[in-house]
Amino acid sequence: MVLIFKNYTIPTIVILPMERPNQNVINTLNELVQINNDRIAGYHQASHETKDGDLEQLFTSMLNESVNFAETLGAYIREMGGEPATGGTTGGHIHQAWLDFKTALTGNNRIGLLESCEFGDKSAIEAYITALKEEAIQQDEELKGVLFRQQAAIESSLKIIQTLTPRTNSTQAEQAALKIQQQ
Repeated sequence: MVLIFKNYTIPTIVILPMERPNQNVINTLNELVQINNDRIAGYHQASHETKDGDLEQLFTSMLNESVNFAETLGAYIREMGGEPATGGTTGGHIHQAWLDFKTALTGNNRIGLLESCEFGDKSAIEAYITALKEEAIQQDEELKGVLFRQQAAIESSLKIIQTLTPRTNSTQAEQAALKIQQQ
């Protein structure tokens, strides 16, 4: 950049902040912190809105799991010279607003809460899959192991939620359709 004043040229030096060599990893880990912050907010809301003691206990457990994950990721971020994210993702805020709206309409129903939690955990798993594809993370065996373990735990949580969410399997639907046709 050069400033010109009445035929005088004054050179200026622009100092750009140096990007850390591991800034991409810090950004990726911060995205995972934000995803876990979304899970914390979602499970907090779900545990307060459910009328079922078993779900309240499950949601609280999953909330604590995400707190642990976010703290672990935050420690790695600080170790790399970064600052951990404190909020959630934009998508998480949108999902939270949808959960609020859906809850207002359905009146805290069990299936609705489980389906919302399922959606959130599927999104979290996708974020971990994307993060684990990053070359710098692939090269760091310790960090890669931490992310794999966190992803596996979220997948386990998702399976629990899915087993609690009633599903209509095709055989039941076919049998119901046949009964209607026979009448």
